[in-house]
Amino acid sequence: MKSAIQDMVRQIRGFTLKLITVDDPAVLLWAPPGTSNHLTWHAGHALWVQGALCIEPLTGSNELPDGWARKFGQNCDPVASQNEWPSHTTVQDLLSKQQQRLLELIGDIPDDKLVVDPENPRDLIGGIIHGLHDEARHQGEMYLLCKQFNAATK
Repeated sequence: MKSAIQDMVRQIRGFTLKLITVDDPAVLLWAPPGTSNHLTWHAGHALWVQGALCIEPLTGSNELPDGWARKFGQNCDPVASQNEWPSHTTVQDLLSKQQQRLLELIGDIPDDKLVVDPENPRDLIGGIIHGLHDEARHQGEMYLLCKQFNAATK
Protein backbone atom coordinates (compact mmCIF):
# COMPACT_ATOMS: atom_id res chain seq x y z
CA MET A 1 0.00 0.00 0.00
CA LYS A 2 2.85 2.41 0.77
CA SER A 3 4.29 2.14 -2.72
CA ALA A 4 0.87 2.80 -4.29
CA ILE A 5 0.39 5.94 -2.20
CA GLN A 6 3.94 7.08 -2.95
CA ASP A 7 3.23 6.58 -6.66
CA MET A 8 0.12 8.75 -6.31
CA VAL A 9 2.28 11.45 -4.66
CA ARG A 10 4.78 11.29 -7.53
CA GLN A 11 2.09 11.48 -10.22
CA ILE A 12 -0.15 14.09 -8.64
CA ARG A 13 2.56 16.43 -7.33
CA GLY A 14 4.55 15.94 -10.54
CA PHE A 15 1.61 17.23 -12.57
CA THR A 16 1.11 20.18 -10.20
CA LEU A 17 4.77 21.09 -10.72
CA LYS A 18 4.33 20.78 -14.48
CA LEU A 19 1.27 23.06 -14.41
CA ILE A 20 3.12 25.87 -12.66
CA THR A 21 6.07 25.69 -15.04
CA VAL A 22 4.82 28.49 -17.25
CA ASP A 23 6.22 30.49 -20.14
CA ASP A 24 4.49 33.72 -19.15
CA PRO A 25 4.76 34.55 -15.43
CA ALA A 26 1.71 36.84 -15.75
CA VAL A 27 -0.50 33.73 -15.64
CA LEU A 28 0.63 32.97 -12.07
CA LEU A 29 -1.49 35.74 -10.53
CA TRP A 30 -4.15 36.00 -13.25
CA ALA A 31 -7.80 35.10 -12.67
CA PRO A 32 -10.61 35.57 -15.17
CA PRO A 33 -13.22 38.24 -14.47
CA GLY A 34 -15.69 37.10 -11.85
CA THR A 35 -13.21 34.70 -10.19
CA SER A 36 -10.40 35.22 -7.73
CA ASN A 37 -8.20 32.13 -7.35
CA HIS A 38 -5.09 32.09 -9.52
CA LEU A 39 -2.39 29.48 -10.22
CA THR A 40 -0.27 30.58 -7.28
CA TRP A 41 -3.22 30.23 -4.91
CA HIS A 42 -4.10 26.74 -6.18
CA ALA A 43 -0.47 25.58 -5.86
CA GLY A 44 -0.19 27.13 -2.39
CA HIS A 45 -3.44 25.46 -1.39
CA ALA A 46 -2.08 22.07 -2.50
CA LEU A 47 0.88 22.65 -0.18
CA TRP A 48 -1.42 23.60 2.68
CA VAL A 49 -3.67 20.55 2.20
CA GLN A 50 -0.76 18.09 2.23
CA GLY A 51 0.71 19.90 5.23
CA ALA A 52 -2.58 19.65 7.14
CA LEU A 53 -3.66 16.14 6.14
CA CYS A 54 -0.36 14.28 5.87
CA ILE A 55 2.70 16.00 7.24
CA GLU A 56 1.13 17.45 10.39
CA PRO A 57 -0.52 14.17 11.50
CA LEU A 58 2.80 12.36 10.99
CA THR A 59 5.18 14.96 12.46
CA GLY A 60 3.11 17.30 14.63
CA SER A 61 3.98 20.27 12.35
CA ASN A 62 2.85 21.20 8.84
CA GLU A 63 6.36 22.52 8.03
CA LEU A 64 5.09 25.47 5.94
CA PRO A 65 6.05 29.13 6.38
CA ASP A 66 4.20 31.16 9.01
CA GLY A 67 0.94 32.61 7.74
CA TRP A 68 0.50 29.99 5.01
CA ALA A 69 -2.94 28.90 6.25
CA ARG A 70 -4.21 32.52 6.24
CA LYS A 71 -3.19 32.84 2.61
CA PHE A 72 -3.94 29.33 1.28
CA GLY A 73 -5.94 27.35 3.84
CA GLN A 74 -9.52 26.13 3.80
CA ASN A 75 -10.70 29.28 5.59
CA CYS A 76 -8.10 31.64 4.13
CA ASP A 77 -8.45 35.38 3.77
CA PRO A 78 -10.13 36.31 0.47
CA VAL A 79 -7.64 36.23 -2.39
CA ALA A 80 -8.75 39.68 -3.62
CA SER A 81 -7.86 41.19 -0.23
CA GLN A 82 -4.24 40.04 -0.42
CA ASN A 83 -1.48 42.01 -2.08
CA GLU A 84 1.63 39.92 -1.50
CA TRP A 85 2.19 36.41 -2.81
CA PRO A 86 5.19 34.11 -2.53
CA SER A 87 7.44 34.08 -5.56
CA HIS A 88 7.09 31.45 -8.24
CA THR A 89 10.48 30.03 -7.24
CA THR A 90 9.41 29.79 -3.59
CA VAL A 91 6.22 27.92 -4.49
CA GLN A 92 8.07 25.55 -6.85
CA ASP A 93 10.75 24.85 -4.25
CA LEU A 94 8.18 24.20 -1.52
CA LEU A 95 6.20 21.87 -3.79
CA SER A 96 9.34 19.90 -4.70
CA LYS A 97 10.62 19.71 -1.13
CA GLN A 98 7.22 18.74 0.22
CA GLN A 99 6.94 15.99 -2.39
CA GLN A 100 10.22 14.49 -1.17
CA ARG A 101 9.10 14.88 2.44
CA LEU A 102 5.78 13.15 1.70
CA LEU A 103 7.55 10.24 0.03
CA GLU A 104 9.90 9.91 2.99
CA LEU A 105 7.18 10.12 5.63
CA ILE A 106 4.85 7.72 3.85
CA GLY A 107 7.73 5.26 3.49
CA ASP A 108 8.30 5.45 7.25
CA ILE A 109 4.67 4.80 8.26
CA PRO A 110 4.53 1.58 10.31
CA ASP A 111 2.47 -1.11 8.58
CA ASP A 112 0.01 -1.24 11.48
CA LYS A 113 -0.92 2.40 10.76
CA LEU A 114 -1.78 1.58 7.13
CA VAL A 115 -5.22 0.26 7.97
CA VAL A 116 -8.14 1.91 6.22
CA ASP A 117 -10.95 2.44 8.72
CA PRO A 118 -14.32 2.65 6.92
CA GLU A 119 -15.85 4.04 10.12
CA ASN A 120 -13.35 6.93 10.15
CA PRO A 121 -12.79 8.52 6.72
CA ARG A 122 -10.32 10.91 8.36
CA ASP A 123 -7.94 8.22 9.52
CA LEU A 124 -4.31 8.66 8.46
CA ILE A 125 -4.59 6.95 5.08
CA GLY A 126 -8.00 8.49 4.40
CA GLY A 127 -6.55 11.93 5.11
CA ILE A 128 -3.58 11.40 2.81
CA ILE A 129 -5.80 10.13 -0.01
CA HIS A 130 -8.24 13.01 0.54
CA GLY A 131 -5.36 15.48 0.30
CA LEU A 132 -4.07 13.94 -2.92
CA HIS A 133 -7.57 13.90 -4.39
CA ASP A 134 -8.03 17.57 -3.46
CA GLU A 135 -4.74 18.48 -5.15
CA ALA A 136 -5.78 16.59 -8.29
CA ARG A 137 -9.09 18.47 -8.36
CA HIS A 138 -7.26 21.80 -8.09
CA GLN A 139 -5.09 20.76 -11.02
CA GLY A 140 -8.21 20.88 -13.17
CA GLU A 141 -8.74 24.49 -12.10
CA MET A 142 -5.09 25.27 -12.83
CA TYR A 143 -5.26 23.67 -16.26
CA LEU A 144 -8.38 25.68 -17.15
CA LEU A 145 -6.77 28.90 -15.90
CA CYS A 146 -3.83 28.32 -18.24
CA LYS A 147 -6.17 27.68 -21.18
CA GLN A 148 -8.28 30.75 -20.36
CA PHE A 149 -5.20 32.94 -19.94
CA ASN A 150 -3.83 31.81 -23.29
CA ALA A 151 -7.18 32.51 -24.99
CA ALA A 152 -7.53 35.92 -23.31
CA THR A 153 -4.02 37.09 -24.18
CA LYS A 154 -3.84 36.00 -27.83
